[in-house]
Amino acid sequence: METGHANLTASALSGPILARWVARAREVSPATVLLISFGAGFVIRPSPVWAMLFYLTVLPVCGARLGKRGLWPSDAGSVVGVTLILWFTLATCWDVAAGSEIGPHVFWVWNGLCTLVMFVASRAAFGTPGRDRERLITTLIAGALVNTTIVFVRTAFTGIADGRLGGWAETRHPILGASMIGTCAILAAGRMLAGRRARFEAITVLACLVFIVLTGSRGPLLAITVSLGLLAALLQPRLLISVIVIGLFLLVMVEFADPGILDHAWARLLERGWSSRLDIWQLALEEIARRPILGYGPSTRLDRATDNFPHDLFLSTIFYSGAIGLVLLLLLLALAARAAYRQPDHVRRATGIVLLVHLILSGLTDLSQVTKGPGPLWYIIWVPIILALGPAFSARGEPRTPVDPEKIHAVERFRA
Repeated sequence: METGHANLTASALSGPILARWVARAREVSPATVLLISFGAGFVIRPSPVWAMLFYLTVLPVCGARLGKRGLWPSDAGSVVGVTLILWFTLATCWDVAAGSEIGPHVFWVWNGLCTLVMFVASRAAFGTPGRDRERLITTLIAGALVNTTIVFVRTAFTGIADGRLGGWAETRHPILGASMIGTCAILAAGRMLAGRRARFEAITVLACLVFIVLTGSRGPLLAITVSLGLLAALLQPRLLISVIVIGLFLLVMVEFADPGILDHAWARLLERGWSSRLDIWQLALEEIARRPILGYGPSTRLDRATDNFPHDLFLSTIFYSGAIGLVLLLLLLALAARAAYRQPDHVRRATGIVLLVHLILSGLTDLSQVTKGPGPLWYIIWVPIILALGPAFSARGEPRTPVDPEKIHAVERFRA
């Protein structure tokens, strides 16, 4: 009887408490909870704790508003992005590895739902030029600086294990962490080259570059080198020439001071060879040839003891979701590139293009499922796409194409 009474009391209290919590959640700005979630990924560990923060804040605040108001972005890039997420999530229906087990299906549907809410809410909150979009960029830059500082301080006491720097929170994986930090380095460099708060941005870029180099991840190192070079060429070509000349001079001086040191450094860089990438890609292509249209589903693995996923964003997409998924991904990247190229502001235009270049280069030697839950891939894949797709409206608030006034008011209410 006492147990039944306790359950009845809890039930009676939970209704009003839940109602008050939902009412308060509706008063919170979706942009605010998204910024908190994106920033927390650089600091909070372990990952399940950060994921729980997303589940308890972003999902209820953003999901409820999107569901009630029907505020879904209507630009072509966002529509294709939503379609890609839904298709990848649907691929769990024919997942070869999952079969009739319910657990993997629920897991990947949940991941798809989280990615969908994050993408749609971020497009609605940050797709228009203004304070919130700049706050997102600032959050990512500051998060990278805080994260790398934590890593450097910790490493000063613990040292570098196995010759490769380990990150913190969502940057703990050497390759994914380096690519994630690379995204932030590009955002910081874009502001720095544009002359905005150059000192803070320069410190962040330097910290990010040191972090990437110390991880020993060659793919991300190549990606950030090419990306920053391209960004400098687009925004400050004279600075790029100066950096190249100074860099070559320093290399000559180093070789002169210690003959053979550059050859030794190059040999160290290549001593890991291809890290089995060629074997992995060959096996992935053989498997893809057997199911090219629909793919194998997101929980399927390659027949290898270790490194059992394709280690390439594009091969992974066609392996998991078939040719249809790959076409959607390529179309999304093409639309994002077009949107970035059409940006009226030259800094946004250059930064958006370079973010996509960095994404593509980072994806050539790693990355897997595009709808993983809260994790590094959101920063590596989806944040660059969200920013590159650009604003739905021009800087003056006038739509590039005719837009329903009700949609404009809905966006303003969502952002508020």
